[in-house]
Amino acid sequence: MAAETTHEQRPGLLSQFQQYLYIVLKWKWISIIFFGAVIVLVMGYSFLVKPSYTASGSIWIENDTNILPFEGVESFGTDSGLQSNARLLQSRALAADTIEKLKLYANPDFARLARKTDISRMPEDPVLKEKLIAAFLKNVEVAFTDRSQLVDVKYSSHSPKLAADILNALLDGYFKMIIRKKSAASEQASEFLGDQVQSLRTEIEAKERELNSYGSEKDILPLTAAETPTVTRIAEVNRALTNATIDRINKFNTYNQLKSAPLGEIPNAPEGSLIERLRTEYINLSRQYATRLATVKPEFPAMQRLKSELDAATDALQTETQNLIRIAFSEYQAALQNEQSLQRLLATRKGEAYKENSNSVIFNSLRIELDNKKSLLEALLRRQSETDVTTRLESLDALNVWIVDKADYPLKPSYPDKMKNALLALLVGLGGAIGLALGLEYLNQTVRTTKDVTQAVSLPTLGHIPAFVAEGRRNGPGAEFAKIRSMIKGESSIQSALNPRAGGAKAAGTGNPERPASDPGHTADQIELIASREPQSIQSESYRSIRTTLLVSSPPGKIKTILFTSPLAREGKSSTVSNLAISFAESGKQVAVVDADLRKPKQARLFGMLGSGTPGLSQYLSSEIDPAEIVQPTGIPNLSIIKSGPLPANPIELLSSEKMDRLVAYLKRGFDFAMFDTPPLLAVSDALAMGPMADAIILVVRGSQTPIPALRQARAKLDAHKLKCLGVILNEVDLIEQDGYYARQYYSYTKTD
Repeated sequence: MAAETTHEQRPGLLSQFQQYLYIVLKWKWISIIFFGAVIVLVMGYSFLVKPSYTASGSIWIENDTNILPFEGVESFGTDSGLQSNARLLQSRALAADTIEKLKLYANPDFARLARKTDISRMPEDPVLKEKLIAAFLKNVEVAFTDRSQLVDVKYSSHSPKLAADILNALLDGYFKMIIRKKSAASEQASEFLGDQVQSLRTEIEAKERELNSYGSEKDILPLTAAETPTVTRIAEVNRALTNATIDRINKFNTYNQLKSAPLGEIPNAPEGSLIERLRTEYINLSRQYATRLATVKPEFPAMQRLKSELDAATDALQTETQNLIRIAFSEYQAALQNEQSLQRLLATRKGEAYKENSNSVIFNSLRIELDNKKSLLEALLRRQSETDVTTRLESLDALNVWIVDKADYPLKPSYPDKMKNALLALLVGLGGAIGLALGLEYLNQTVRTTKDVTQAVSLPTLGHIPAFVAEGRRNGPGAEFAKIRSMIKGESSIQSALNPRAGGAKAAGTGNPERPASDPGHTADQIELIASREPQSIQSESYRSIRTTLLVSSPPGKIKTILFTSPLAREGKSSTVSNLAISFAESGKQVAVVDADLRKPKQARLFGMLGSGTPGLSQYLSSEIDPAEIVQPTGIPNLSIIKSGPLPANPIELLSSEKMDRLVAYLKRGFDFAMFDTPPLLAVSDALAMGPMADAIILVVRGSQTPIPALRQARAKLDAHKLKCLGVILNEVDLIEQDGYYARQYYSYTKTD
């Protein structure tokens, strides 16, 4: 069963592929022109655009490297993650420093990036400065991965030398920025520690003088066993007080750094913390706003929305920073209270010693307090020395950030990539050409097959006349553009036909309906009288097939007068009437062709009877002439014709007169079939006026030209006048669209036999 299903699906897939292929070939010239236009535009742009060169460099960033034998006081971002460090390369501050360092505002190649601004005003004009910064950052590209500590940095410019110089200056500026940010906190801490050391030294000197004076005055002796515990308790409180003092100093140092740090530069911000996420959002929004400010005015709605987002991010970052400052201050207050509590406890212990009136206890307590203060001084001096070293790091080259590769002059342009653009043009051109062909086919809302007729108006298709495309008719780009024009103007053509004052009369009464100038591929000369001229052609066979359908679809003698009309002009109606009349005559039927188009007659020219002196239909309807006098033979056995005669001023009044009724009755008595060629249905109302006189009405539409809405409106008009349409004849049909690729076998068979 599965094998059978696969076998059944293959022909369907093949047929669908063939259908798509046919659609592309049907619009091949449009597709070729589109494909060629894409290739020409893309490659023309690739060769005409000024090339851009990209200089590349790389830096190495480590998160926890410390080259000193001690830990730095504070760090502003060097240990906050690779992403935060790398983002500094695209900061506005670094861009401004690089522009100022290289005097890029005076460089013509760079100034063009900012749309040739007045570079002489750049240092003083903040707007021009922002434009240059935005143009600078637009050409900086930073790439890194979380698994690697190597960051690739690129800068693009039309000048290869300028690109390399700018990138090297950017890397050097970044390196110095990291050093400055690392040493800035240490400088502040060093100043604070210096004040603390100086104050402690003063206290130690005072305590030493107090100790010496007290020892000399009291003639201190060694401690007794009873005095030792008191001294021990005082010593323990002194040590705890020393630790509390150090903790208070550190907490106060942290609080000062947080309070004086720039917005977003929080010391030791943990990776992934809220303050770090807010800082990242603030930097991104600041960069976007600065970049767009170079090309968009601040008053634009998009810029105002972005400014609102930036303000919100700034407020959130400031709020979180203030929270951290409050927390640091609370910790400092707690440390201060702890220190003060220990100071009160020490005073209590000393008071107990004084109450015991033990000079040795008091002396040793003073000595222990002095020793603890010396220990505190030693710790602060060591810390001060470490911070002093950190502040001098600007003279060192060894940090957790260093330049791995400096930029060299790029030898080849990075943009445009001609090979890549050529491949892209091929893919886009090919895909676009196929998509354009399929889209045009989808938008082509015209009658193309009998299925379209059935779906549009629910009328039977009496037959279809193949187009001459199958015989190798050349279909150039002009014909395809004519189809597109017809699709675009299809609705306006319908409206024009519905409004004779606006041009409907022109559509029905001027030009050649069988060979319009806008359709160079039309084959009116080939189809005219083809049933007599080429009886073995596939078109002649199609007319005979329609004849057979009409003969067997109704009882003999019931349908004798047939009115032929079409929704619009240029549908091939007149050729259909003449060829169908020839097919009926060849079967032995007496046939009369009546050219009832008194606005644009055609039948006399088709049968070569323009010069005959026989009166026509208009003369009969406007004067006293016997019907037999206007009927004349055509030279084709069993086929007669009634010409239109001179064009009257009031054709619809003549066609709806009683004399027209008498003519129809005369033709019914004298002929087996009378075929009336009438004007288009949507252009004028002649066919509607004659409709009640005829036994049947047949609509003629032209494949790939008649709009489906026009066919529907024609059917609606017939229904509104309660006129029954026998069916539709589809003229000039593409056999492949109608019957698929198997139609070629039938076509070849009819040609060879």
